[in-house]
Amino acid sequence: MRRMIRNMFMLLTGALMTCCMTACDDDVMQSRVLTGKWRGDWGMYYLYEYRGRIYTFNCYDTRIEFFPDHDFATSGTGRQIDYYDAGPYEYQYFYFNWRIRNGIVSLYYPYDRTLNTSISEYTMSNNVFAGYFVDSYDSFYLEKWADYYDWSGFNAYYCYGPRDYHFPYYSPATRAEEDSIVIPRDGAHTEGRIIRRGNRFTTVEVQD
Repeated sequence: MRRMIRNMFMLLTGALMTCCMTACDDDVMQSRVLTGKWRGDWGMYYLYEYRGRIYTFNCYDTRIEFFPDHDFATSGTGRQIDYYDAGPYEYQYFYFNWRIRNGIVSLYYPYDRTLNTSISEYTMSNNVFAGYFVDSYDSFYLEKWADYYDWSGFNAYYCYGPRDYHFPYYSPATRAEEDSIVIPRDGAHTEGRIIRRGNRFTTVEVQD
């Protein structure tokens, strides 16, 4: 009887380890595709209050880079530049930390936590990354223009429900640089203030 229980325990442990290793291998594969430089519509916008009026400015182009913590890492750091063709600011620059766990891509912005987001429904290949943000269900579409790894990538659709998945907090990497840079347009009035920014239609509440 003891031997039977022991054998069953060993079989169960082996099955769990196999599942865990498979999930980890998938995360590594996706991370290898994610790392690199992308550009396109990341769904960014900001609300600007000036003399009692509120204006909305939508980003027309985002350039975003993902760097691994080390070779084949499933986490790392990144930087993002959002370009605007109207409004007081020409572009906004952010640093962030990212991680892939069980196929879910999570981004953490140390400077502004309202930008934190997770992505669980997406298509990823060696040249396209498109899908939906969990917190807003707004779509994004990016095209890759530089690889971190020299390989062909893969193409698959991932759908990890439910949609109420919450962003998991983890300690951000220490940075010497500024976490956020906002560059005013030449001659623009910057006496106002940004009261909200993020992905369009976000449901995150503004914290004063």
